[in-house]
Amino acid sequence: MTQEFYRVECPECGNEQNVFSHASTEVECLVCGEVLVSPSGGKAEVEADIAEVLSPE
Repeated sequence: MTQEFYRVECPECGNEQNVFSHASTEVECLVCGEVLVSPSGGKAEVEADIAEVLSPE
């Protein structure tokens, strides 16, 4: 099971922020409050556009 971080873009305001691929709580946009990620008991459901997959270096 690969766990990653994503840089997502809010569909409402265009703000970009980093989120965890297996988030266990809802993640909201820090600017407008739109829900970006919802937990699903494993890999979270990303409801925003994924701009980039961030990999550890």
